[in-house]
Amino acid sequence: MQFKFDEKIESFLKLIAKTAKIENLKVFFVGGAVRDNILGISSKDIDILVEGNAIDFANKLPGLIKIKSIHSEFGTCKVEYNNTIFDIASTRVEKYPYSGCLPQVVEIGVDITKDVLRRDFTVNSLYCEFYLSDDILEYKLLDYVDGVSDIKNKILKVLHSNSYIDDPTRILRGLGFKYRFGFDFSKNDKVLIENYLKNIQYDEMSVDRVFSVFEKLMQLDCALDIFKEFIYEKYYKILTNKNISVDFDKIFKIKNMFLLNNIQFSEFCLNILKATSVQVFNFNKKVDIIKTFSKFDLSYLAYYFYVTDDSNVISYIYIKDIKLEITGDDLLRLGYPQGQNIGVILDSLYEAKINNLNNFAGKSDEINWVKNNFPLF
Repeated sequence: MQFKFDEKIESFLKLIAKTAKIENLKVFFVGGAVRDNILGISSKDIDILVEGNAIDFANKLPGLIKIKSIHSEFGTCKVEYNNTIFDIASTRVEKYPYSGCLPQVVEIGVDITKDVLRRDFTVNSLYCEFYLSDDILEYKLLDYVDGVSDIKNKILKVLHSNSYIDDPTRILRGLGFKYRFGFDFSKNDKVLIENYLKNIQYDEMSVDRVFSVFEKLMQLDCALDIFKEFIYEKYYKILTNKNISVDFDKIFKIKNMFLLNNIQFSEFCLNILKATSVQVFNFNKKVDIIKTFSKFDLSYLAYYFYVTDDSNVISYIYIKDIKLEITGDDLLRLGYPQGQNIGVILDSLYEAKINNLNNFAGKSDEINWVKNNFPLF
């Protein structure tokens, strides 16, 4: 197996491999970096796995590598080399006290064949050992679960029958792989998911963690397709036992109308999923629309419109970027006295402009309006 890294990463890996040789330990890449390499996708997400205690190992690295944080309960740490952060993890055995929670570490520094059992899908359970041979990095692929075959066939398989029960966020991550890489759940996995969705124990569910994973998933470029399957296949049942209906035609129009970026679209979908309550507003003047809706972030405003169909939102989109060309200094130069009245004039002009934009082609029209409506003498 071959990897191509830039000089900075290769230099870091050589330091890792050299220390591992001195300490008589094995070090690996695992998961996404190996999967992406087989798929022919370049990956800069290099996580290091130590067949041993990663924290002890990190403390023995040369001074060029600085430990940034330690997470003793998981046997992991973050290190910095040449202004880049890398994760170093211990091989370990985990258990899930209840569905959807973060796993608890049972044992650290286990054999690699035990570590593989905590992985999500076979396609993410490939290990690549790396070591130095005459100061050249060499790589050895380790596949204990037939993951290479599943990558080539683009099949998602979990490693044991309780996998989705232990961690239902694997359903969400699987959707991400499906729409990012063209993968699909195996027939057996679809049965496992279907059975799980029928027997969810909500009182044991770590809902906040599931929402957190969903929120990140909705930040992908393919989020709309993922959300459709999430609703149509009722995968949302991992969060609620209520039935959810979504108008995707309206969502598509709103996404384009509001020009939501990925993070805003994620927040918009999260509001739909949570059925966030809204207060419906009534306005007498356009300026009140501006004052009210300008306080909302765009994702919530899009959700407000999705729920209410309030036409005032459309008005707001058209007028929200209208600005005055004249300033208080311009009014002073025209001879208007300094004081509170300057603000009154500008507010009145602004309201006139948003009500009749066609009457204001430029700065001179604004000046003329002020002279006509607030004469100096």
